[in-house]
Amino acid sequence: MRLPAVAGLLAVVLAAPLATAPSHADDDPPPGGYPSWQDVQNAKQSEAGKAAEVTRINELLGGLQTQAEALGGAAVTSAAEYAAADAALQAASSRVDVLTAQTARVTAELGQYKKEIGALAAQSYKTGGTNMGFFVALDAVQTNSIQGLNIVQIVSDKTAALVNKSAAAERVANALADQERAARTERERLSGEAKSKLDAAQAAQQAMSRQVAEQQEHSQELTAQLASLKGTTAAVEGEFRQGQAALAAYETAQAAKRAAAQEQARQQAEAAAKAAALAAAQKPVNPGPAAPAGPAAPAAPAPAPPPAPGPTPSPPPVVVPSVPGGAVNDPAGAKSYASGRLSAYGWGQDQFLCLAQLWTKESNWLTTATNPYSGAYGIAQALPAGKYASAGSDWLTNYRTQVEWGLGYIRDRYTSPCGAWNHSVQYNWY
Repeated sequence: MRLPAVAGLLAVVLAAPLATAPSHADDDPPPGGYPSWQDVQNAKQSEAGKAAEVTRINELLGGLQTQAEALGGAAVTSAAEYAAADAALQAASSRVDVLTAQTARVTAELGQYKKEIGALAAQSYKTGGTNMGFFVALDAVQTNSIQGLNIVQIVSDKTAALVNKSAAAERVANALADQERAARTERERLSGEAKSKLDAAQAAQQAMSRQVAEQQEHSQELTAQLASLKGTTAAVEGEFRQGQAALAAYETAQAAKRAAAQEQARQQAEAAAKAAALAAAQKPVNPGPAAPAGPAAPAAPAPAPPPAPGPTPSPPPVVVPSVPGGAVNDPAGAKSYASGRLSAYGWGQDQFLCLAQLWTKESNWLTTATNPYSGAYGIAQALPAGKYASAGSDWLTNYRTQVEWGLGYIRDRYTSPCGAWNHSVQYNWY
């Protein structure tokens, strides 16, 4: 993925012999508006035709990449929306469980109060008591008509207190039952919303996978056709396009990170201004000299101003729970895989400490880590997230694919993980 030197690329373009068209040059044109090898051969008949075909192929290659990146971003967004809906559903389910337990507990208390009142009434009757107030009170509790009944006048204070507790428990039980019903209704609504978001997330992932597969299917042949038109080789054209893609990814990421840093600074300044205004509002007002009226009472100490807010730390990446059957967050596995791939990029194990620190800072090595400010995604925090597609169609869920892209990005931009880590320490991004 290294970007070749311009002079070296031009030398290859000028010196390389014209690539020979493959044997399938006379094949029928493929579907979707892609050029056939016959189109390429026809375009070579004139410089104008050749230039037009080069432009056409470049646009097709760029379009494939743009569509893959856009669908990748949509897949990440859909997964995040599903995660939010699922979290709301889980919270609603927890609330239902709490209300159900509270209702059961209060209902049990109410039943106990009624038993105690009935026991008092029965005991009074057995011992020859003639006061029917117990039975009046019990009937009032059973029919929920305690309001307006002067319990104290018809039963003892002890029984009146018991009846009042029972009435209070009845009201609480009814209120909790109403809340529980409302919570269950809300849970049903959220369940439907979460199902809809899940379907959308799965559809977005499938659309992205199809697009990446199409990109991989056509990009190789388009690159070979481009090389044939330009008199280079497919390898040179592929490396050049990869370098251009890496450069574009770098510039996009830096612009987004700068914008995110500015937004974070704005929020910190706004929070500091609010804290200063609050401190000023709490400052005691000096009422001026008062008329002498005997010995002055000691002045009450002024309230201490609230502490000044410290710097707001950078928010950690938001972990988006994966769509069922999707990503696995396995930091240990990702680190092990990355360590084993260092040599493939020309680095020794001495570079792993830098890499471990870099991606711990960026994502905690989580496959689904999503930055709330910039939208960067995954272990290497690619931005836009669809940039991962150049390393594999399963980038949304596979930490190996994310690691491969990230290592290539580091090599192309910073030469080594330690170079990337030093840049991150200095500028807080890489």
